[in-house]
Amino acid sequence: MPKAEPPPPEQAEGHHDAVVWLAVSPDRHFLMSASTDRTIKLWNLDGKRLAKTLGVHKDMARTALFLPDGKRALTAGDDGEIVLRSIEDGAVLHVFSAGENGGANKLALSPDGKRAVSGHDTGTVIVWDIDAGKVLHVLSGHSWSISSVAISPDGTKAVSGSIDGMLNLWDIGEGRLIRTWQGHERGTYGAAFTADGSKLVTGSGDYTIKLWDVASGEQLRQFNGHSGTVYALVLSEDGKRILSCSLDGTARIWDMETGREVVQFVGRASLYSVAFAPDGSVLTGGKDRSIRTWPASGGTSTVLFAGARD
Repeated sequence: MPKAEPPPPEQAEGHHDAVVWLAVSPDRHFLMSASTDRTIKLWNLDGKRLAKTLGVHKDMARTALFLPDGKRALTAGDDGEIVLRSIEDGAVLHVFSAGENGGANKLALSPDGKRAVSGHDTGTVIVWDIDAGKVLHVLSGHSWSISSVAISPDGTKAVSGSIDGMLNLWDIGEGRLIRTWQGHERGTYGAAFTADGSKLVTGSGDYTIKLWDVASGEQLRQFNGHSGTVYALVLSEDGKRILSCSLDGTARIWDMETGREVVQFVGRASLYSVAFAPDGSVLTGGKDRSIRTWPASGGTSTVLFAGARD
């Protein structure tokens, strides 16, 4: 019989449940994670240790984003709250409440940090003014729960995807729907604009990743290989690669131009979150509660931050 894999390491201060979001700080020294255990944690990448538990949502935490100043974070969860927090001490600076619009499944922030877009389980998309602490637009146009959102690099447009595979492109200044189309056969669980804003990448429950022309809505390329829902994706800084992760337990790097799979990382369990580390390696978070690091060229993972003991 094959030798059973040892259980992953544990640490008391780690996450108690799945790690569903990862974000690297603007100064590249810290990593922020969100978990369905309701907590937001801040990790010191240089010292490879927990810096602090930044905050706790009343229900599952879903997204955690650094503001451009590196001094504040915006987090969202199933409690329907989008919370502006101080990085220094975790103090709550403002709470944006979605009210009857339901849980905030996904959250995106404009590059200048002035606007945020949240997607909710009622199918509603909300545009927020961060500095003024108020709602700019409540956008209706989806019939199903929102499963992905992204804001264009110039901060003028946003895309939202729902669990029925529909994609909506919005003018977030005017609060106007620009286009709606059937992007995937199943839900869209990851979305990102390219650096020039001309293209959009989406991942899906139909196991595919697709590249779209934003101006026309035309599909330019399809990336095939995952055997489970593509749950999250990010683009490399040079815009040449896509990093995706899936419920099939793998993370993969794709060549944007050719559609070819470049590297595959095989995990122990379903993966829900990915990020490029400052040194170019790959970071993943998933069902096993740990945050792992992988050599960019492929190979075996190392547990960077272990999950908590039960």
